[in-house]
Amino acid sequence: MLRTTLATLLVLALPVAARAATVDLVFEPPVLDSAPICDRNLSDEALVAKWEGADPAAPPETDTGLIKRDLRRLIELDPRRWFDLASAVQAGFRTLDPEYSDANMLIDRIELLLATGHLAELQQEGLVEKLAATDLSQTPRAQHLLAGYLMRGVGIERDTEKGEALLLTAAFGGNADAILDLVERENQGGPVEGWDVPPELGVTMAFGALLGKLDPLICDRVNRIAREYMNGNIVSRDPVLAERWFRFSADLGDAISAWRVAEMHLRAEDIAKDNDVLLHYLTAASEAGLPYAQAALARVEADGALVPRDLEAADATYAAAAASDWAPGAASHVLFLQAQSRRDPQWTPRYIKALSDLAASPRAPAWALISMAEEVLRQKGRWAGEAEAKELLDRAIDLGEYAAMERTAPMRFRAARTPADFYKVMDQLIQVVVSGGEVDPLLELSNAFICRAPDAPQVAEADYWVRAADSTATIAVDFTPEELARLAATPDPIAEAEVQTQALNGRISAIAQYMYLLEKRGAPARTLAFWTDYATRFPGVTTARASLALKAARSPAAREAALDLFRQAVRRGETSASAQLAEALLDEGHINAAAQAEALDLLLPLAERGNGDAMALLPLADPETFPNLAAVYGRYAETIDTRGDFDALLLALPLIKDKAVFDDYQRRATAITGCTFDEALRLADAVGRSGDRALLERWLGIAEYLAQGKGAALADLADVFSRYGTDADEPRILAFYEAARDDGSRVAIHRLLNIYSHRSSPEYDPEIAAGLFVDLVRFSAPEELPAALGRLRTATPEIRAIAYRSIDEAALYLTAAESGNAVAMREYALILRKSASTPAEVIDSTEWLRRAAEAGEPAAMIDYADALVFGIGVTPSRGEAVVWLRKAADLGDTDAAQRLRTLELTTEVGQ
Repeated sequence: MLRTTLATLLVLALPVAARAATVDLVFEPPVLDSAPICDRNLSDEALVAKWEGADPAAPPETDTGLIKRDLRRLIELDPRRWFDLASAVQAGFRTLDPEYSDANMLIDRIELLLATGHLAELQQEGLVEKLAATDLSQTPRAQHLLAGYLMRGVGIERDTEKGEALLLTAAFGGNADAILDLVERENQGGPVEGWDVPPELGVTMAFGALLGKLDPLICDRVNRIAREYMNGNIVSRDPVLAERWFRFSADLGDAISAWRVAEMHLRAEDIAKDNDVLLHYLTAASEAGLPYAQAALARVEADGALVPRDLEAADATYAAAAASDWAPGAASHVLFLQAQSRRDPQWTPRYIKALSDLAASPRAPAWALISMAEEVLRQKGRWAGEAEAKELLDRAIDLGEYAAMERTAPMRFRAARTPADFYKVMDQLIQVVVSGGEVDPLLELSNAFICRAPDAPQVAEADYWVRAADSTATIAVDFTPEELARLAATPDPIAEAEVQTQALNGRISAIAQYMYLLEKRGAPARTLAFWTDYATRFPGVTTARASLALKAARSPAAREAALDLFRQAVRRGETSASAQLAEALLDEGHINAAAQAEALDLLLPLAERGNGDAMALLPLADPETFPNLAAVYGRYAETIDTRGDFDALLLALPLIKDKAVFDDYQRRATAITGCTFDEALRLADAVGRSGDRALLERWLGIAEYLAQGKGAALADLADVFSRYGTDADEPRILAFYEAARDDGSRVAIHRLLNIYSHRSSPEYDPEIAAGLFVDLVRFSAPEELPAALGRLRTATPEIRAIAYRSIDEAALYLTAAESGNAVAMREYALILRKSASTPAEVIDSTEWLRRAAEAGEPAAMIDYADALVFGIGVTPSRGEAVVWLRKAADLGDTDAAQRLRTLELTTEVGQ
């Protein structure tokens, strides 16, 4: 029962300082002792499901008021879709309610035609004129509506005076809408003559009339009051009071009002947030079946901020939202499960099931279709799952998702057999660039013309797109450990800013390099802690740091620390960490049984997933099971066929006998190659081993384009060409080596020396060979000089005679020695010894021997021991000589071991 009757509500009319165009009035909700009585307002999706396919002769509701409310909402959602049903249902109102008046029938028809834009039909049927001819003396609502038609000239000749008179009649008859219209007219400075009710009283009368009696539609009327306070068009805007009216409606059973209360507290923009109120009404809205409220409650349950974190409860609440027709419900559930799956693999089956259900829906969003395509490829393999994945991606493309078009490009390129097919795919990629503004497709366009075109490389087109890609790309910083150490010791603000900027932009390699720089500089612990925490946001940083540490390692302890970093990355699930760790464990010079066992444990799961790098390392990790790559292919042929990556395909190509399979694998490799010089050259090597000359020429041409005139690349290209070339190809091979030499490639110079410096060679030429030696020395770094000069010493006398005219051997060895090269120190010492003419020069030569010995050069240890024994440039000391010989012997030098035994024996005899 009402503690106060609705007719005698407590109204606080507070005439605060007047403000233009609004009424300052506090009209509070009544206090009720009543169970929920409102007819439940359904969500849009539930409402549509309720009326979908309904029989107009037997509608799902029998109360005409509730039917009209439902139809109004349906027309707002989609006027064209629901017009016919609404017309048919309205025509049967008299069957549902024999006392339904003619006026109401006319009004319903007029409002339907207006809401759906059927103005011509309204005019043709003369419905408003019929309404005007009807006795409306007892129906204030009809009077108000007709007044509006007259004043606006809708369906009847405009008559403002008659309309205003009807408006007054309706207001004095208690119609709330009419009263509020009159108050609004007065607020706006256009009052209607004859209306002299004070605005505060007028609003009070209108709101009281809206409340009326407790019936199933009271919540709709209460919500009108709440909206007036939210909008602030007639009464002054008061969100706090609006929230109280929405709460009043929610307590009477209106779920949508409960959601509005919760939403206001969630946003906390106009009111002070009250978590208890929020949770109460959010739970009520969720339990009433509103899917958006269920999704919001599920987020609260998952976050654990307002209630104890309960992922299972969140999953159940999300599932309830997903079960509705509300499209975002299923998507929200999938995203929740995806996040949990990434943290805990036990959630993965639920995630896959929900994603699969969402993708099967005709309303699936593009991102879900892409995610499902990726999941299909992961489960079935990139080749076995390609057809199914492509169907999903094509659906995403139909939704305008350009990322899906880019993902299908390799699939389409593999299927392209003619230039027309190829250019069709290119047109799609160009559309991605033009419409999507994406940078990555620019790279794919350039790669396509370089590597994937039927007559690749198409140089002119490739050059165009390479320039376009270069103009938008940011070149990744790539400092070596040595360069970073120098940067730490001698700061370069510009270089450091570039590293830091790329690191802050999330580039993994840059984060690793910047952290290495900070560690070398001895940055404060707080700074290091920040970057350590920041790095955790980006999977792959630990692997990049491990790779950098391994390159920098100069001791067993440092190397083991780098391996431990790789192990951390493996535990964190970083994609490439396992293969890189296995490769490091199997490094020449470090391989042992324990390393092989650890590497094998890493490699076998990767090989099962089609990782070609892992397969290629198996003969090193387990030579008994995998004596060669043929054995690896025999074990993993099916895996390569279903999911093999680029490296796996290259492993298989030379071993495939079936021409059709070979062609298919070659097209697969062509479709997915990153189109780098390294991959192009490896493809050339693979097809070269198979004996396919046409493909060899194709990929050598692509590799030449990608080499971009760089000496190191051209030398590698010539090496591969020389393996499969014929005598007729020798001029081209030599031309590659010569071009590489011109760019400073020491490898190319060595290859040319093999041709021109051996007396037994038909091409032996001392002049050319001497010039090559001069270039070899010129292009050698200090640490490389000893090997270059050592090779010159083995050349023929004619070559040495010509070369030494341009080479100062002593000066070069000194340069290398001063850079810390132990071999150069010894060679320079021997040159000094040979040319010494004063005791000081002898002492200097011995000092260089000592430095070379201390730097770890075994031959220098022996020479220095000899100097100690005989006192050449140093105070004699047999005991110190024994120490150095023992060090050399411990390093495996057999000459040192023999000398050590002789020296120890002579020492005993002398005693």
